[in-house]
Amino acid sequence: MDEQYRMILVDDEDEVRGRINSKITPESGFVVVGSAGNGYDAVELIEKTAPHIVLTDIKMPYIDGIELTRIIKRDYPTVKVAFITGYDEFEYAREAVDLHIVSYLTKPVSQEDITSFLIRLKQELDTEYEQKYDIEKLRSRYEQHIPMIIENFFSSYLITGRRYYDEGRDNLRSYGVTLDDTRYLLSYVKIEQEQHTDDVKQREERKVSVRTTMQSTLERYGYGHYSFLFLDGIVFIIKESGEEFMKKIDQVLYEMVKILQRFLSVSISIGVSRLHREFSSLQDAYHEAEIALGYSAFLNTGRIVYINQLQKDTTTVLSLAEHDIQRLEYAAKFGTDDDVRTHIDSLRRSTHSDQQIITNYRLYTINLVNVVVSFAESMKVDLQEVLNGDILEIISRFRHVDQLYDWVLSTILLLREQNEAARKDNSQRYIDAAAAYMQENYQDFTISMEQVCDDLGISISYLSLLFRKHMKTTFVKYLTSIRMEKAHELLRFTGDRIIEIAQSCGYRDVYYFSHSFKKYYGVSPRNYRETLDT
Repeated sequence: MDEQYRMILVDDEDEVRGRINSKITPESGFVVVGSAGNGYDAVELIEKTAPHIVLTDIKMPYIDGIELTRIIKRDYPTVKVAFITGYDEFEYAREAVDLHIVSYLTKPVSQEDITSFLIRLKQELDTEYEQKYDIEKLRSRYEQHIPMIIENFFSSYLITGRRYYDEGRDNLRSYGVTLDDTRYLLSYVKIEQEQHTDDVKQREERKVSVRTTMQSTLERYGYGHYSFLFLDGIVFIIKESGEEFMKKIDQVLYEMVKILQRFLSVSISIGVSRLHREFSSLQDAYHEAEIALGYSAFLNTGRIVYINQLQKDTTTVLSLAEHDIQRLEYAAKFGTDDDVRTHIDSLRRSTHSDQQIITNYRLYTINLVNVVVSFAESMKVDLQEVLNGDILEIISRFRHVDQLYDWVLSTILLLREQNEAARKDNSQRYIDAAAAYMQENYQDFTISMEQVCDDLGISISYLSLLFRKHMKTTFVKYLTSIRMEKAHELLRFTGDRIIEIAQSCGYRDVYYFSHSFKKYYGVSPRNYRETLDT
């Protein structure tokens, strides 16, 4: 890596932090971008400085190094952690094995120990960095581990269906590939093209690197999976494993999004199907993931969209030009305004070229109006209210098929505009519900984002997006503000002891409560109360 690795030092002993900091020179390959005396301050530093690695003591006040590492792995999955530990703390540090700690620095810390530690750490980080950035290595790994016959089967099956199923399934089983041993979900991944000048080779290289990086993440967490390039995206079939699979896989997918943004400067969107079993359900799973991905662009629900979070559309039975009507329905729900215009113009040209236009006019009217009605129903919109009149009366006034097409176009565009406004309202409802839940449960010591998401029925990644986009803050900061404002009120208007106020505001540790109050208001709780008496 050409640039230096950014490091944060966390230790409650100033002397230890100072000794380590003084030894970290530019030649070591590291630069210290911040230091903290406790884990809570460290979390704030991570958000501000985006370090590559956090070097933390295990035993500290408020929260120890083990708990700090869990927070980092959950909220900042691309940040690495190394421990400072004493000889008598190795048994305590066994928990770090499951937390993927990269290295250890043992107390008492000598200059030689620090130098040796930094050399080892840099070598490990360089190796990982090289694996993530070396496109040729990613390409080689892809070619070695994904047999072409498997990819060809999956792609062909999505296109041809059962006609290819029986023979291909038996061949794949001989390679150890099966989908009938456990349930699976299908995720469809698309890469956001940020540069219009990309040639085909660059796009394909980016796709290969994204696929391989996501594969390595799934392998690291032990999830069985298959993947293949399909159309302009990447398909991942991920097998169900362990308890609370959907919650855990959401965290893994969220980590993938962050890793790709951090290391490859690539933005992706992921559509996720319901859980299925056997090859025969593969097309259904892909269709669900594709629809979910369409909502990602149209409804801006975040980078990861689950089909089971979306409202079910009303099924429409069409009797004429079904493929054209379905294309128009899809464009109305998931495409752009120009896509809608294109499909309607295509129908318009087809109608004008038909010599039997008078005969077909009513059937076209029924089918096209049905698209508008179904689109409105899918959004739970009162179409009569939107049109400010009865739909049958409106269409009865048409004297030419062009009037029908003009009306269909303008009505769909109006519904899309209202749907965009409703989407924003829906996001605000989630934010309001989350805020209300936190206001009602801030006294709970154990309240967490996962707990709030369970109550709302949404994913952690989506709620995190809503907080940052609409509240311009994070879940933790917002919860802290609620607790601090309540503490301020209790200190001012009650005679409760400070330890009682801390517990009433959701803090087990009165010292951490005092620490947080002083950081928030600039004065300790005791000193604040004394100013009220003067």
